[in-house]
Amino acid sequence: MKQLLTTIRGTFHIRTYGDDSNPPLMLLHGWPQTGYCWHHAAPYLQEDFYVIAPDLRGMGDSNRELDLKYYEKDEMAKDMFAVADALGISQFQLGGHDWGGAIVQEMALLQPERIQKLLIMNMVLINNPKGQAAAAEVLVKYLFRSSWYQFFLSIKQFPEALLAGKEEVWVRFFSRGISNPVPEDAIQEYIRCYKIPNTITTAANIYRTLDKDRARWAKNYEGKIIDTPTKIIHGILDPVIIKEYIFGAEDYYSNLEVARLKGGHFIVDEQPEEVAKAMKEFLLKK
Repeated sequence: MKQLLTTIRGTFHIRTYGDDSNPPLMLLHGWPQTGYCWHHAAPYLQEDFYVIAPDLRGMGDSNRELDLKYYEKDEMAKDMFAVADALGISQFQLGGHDWGGAIVQEMALLQPERIQKLLIMNMVLINNPKGQAAAAEVLVKYLFRSSWYQFFLSIKQFPEALLAGKEEVWVRFFSRGISNPVPEDAIQEYIRCYKIPNTITTAANIYRTLDKDRARWAKNYEGKIIDTPTKIIHGILDPVIIKEYIFGAEDYYSNLEVARLKGGHFIVDEQPEEVAKAMKEFLLKK
């Protein structure tokens, strides 16, 4: 079911799957996706969970606030708590992929009492300096070439000038699976939403706030222990979030599991059934 949900932080579009009497499971997408990235995994989850898949601010059919401050990841975390509040949900299980994976970490650090279990998929661990250092040591040899688009999107006004009218080319360039193709219906949805006015800017804002995010993570979270039971699901063929980012993670998560799938960065789109299976093995465990 799709709906526009009015919250104290604006209007957010959400998709829900399953019966709302089931345990709530909120799942957050990354870039350049929308909450639709969970659509093909949801059939494997909805018998056991009430799946809530919001569109993040600036993406999908949610708010397109232009002020940069709203795209700092702690602010985006507050958005998602507001979604849960509007649904009347106090505690829930939580998962995120890519930027959604950063936001769920922020949520687990901001209000840990509300998060029952945590899933992180193909994202930097914001409290893990060992993994970040190990990954940087590898990536610097290639001048961080696989992250070129992050530098591009961070440049003021340049993406807007180059990408207007070319949203389909842009989204398709990134929506390529490694182990399996990204489903065409998902690609079409990502393209549709990227064509919504101001999306080139609001999507880029997620990257334009990264310096502030990194400074806050280093100041507030570096080395901080997360006690929420956590599972990392990693598509090991990802050229951006490489395996080294997970090095040392057990030092910063007191209750951690790791599942490695032979797929790329967009592992949820590539392998929805396998991702859902890995999720359920963890979430249903007593």
